[in-house]
Amino acid sequence: MVDLDDQNLYAYDGKKKIHEFHCASGDKKHPTAIKPSLHHIFRKHQKYRSRAYNAQMDYAMFFTNDGKAIHQSNAVSVTSFLKVVGIESLGSHGCVRLSEDDAKKLFSWSPMNTPVFVDMA
Repeated sequence: MVDLDDQNLYAYDGKKKIHEFHCASGDKKHPTAIKPSLHHIFRKHQKYRSRAYNAQMDYAMFFTNDGKAIHQSNAVSVTSFLKVVGIESLGSHGCVRLSEDDAKKLFSWSPMNTPVFVDMA
């Protein structure tokens, strides 16, 4: 589950929480979601480079047809904190960014078709 209010990603096995990671979601112009929504991971790439943004997105796990993915980024902690305190002008183009270590752990743990619930509150 991606909690947009507290900028955390929670990974569950059934009802048991396995992982909890700080994340950074989309900015005001490119929100990760505009309402609570359920998706599934349908494509994974350990190494990936976005052609649209010329950006490295390693450990990419795509969950929407318009290109939103959970992936590694070097700018998570500061962006996550600023979003939590209400500065929505910072963030991704809708993706969910994780630190490299966290993205690698989640990528290894998550099989294809893993549910991704984006929560607004």
